[in-house]
Amino acid sequence: MSRRLVLRRRAVAELKESHDWYEARVSGLGATFLLELKRVLEVLTDHPLRFPIVHGDIRRALARRFPYAIWFRIRHEQVVVLAVLPQAGDPARWPR
Repeated sequence: MSRRLVLRRRAVAELKESHDWYEARVSGLGATFLLELKRVLEVLTDHPLRFPIVHGDIRRALARRFPYAIWFRIRHEQVVVLAVLPQAGDPARWPR
């Protein structure tokens, strides 16, 4: 069963920032980044329980082609994306 995807403002801003960073390095790489994250988000909405709980009720999904993690919660019939962060990023930026 597919759940409704909800992206918090923070997650949207992080996606845009990361897209812009990749695009500034190589033309088209930002679009490739977004396609990979879209693929992960589709799996999340279809199979959210497949991903491990990492703290409280927060789960984490990892992208394959880019070193990014998607932090999310399952709320009723929704998958709520809290953050999209580089795996090697500053732990102070991780969702609480």
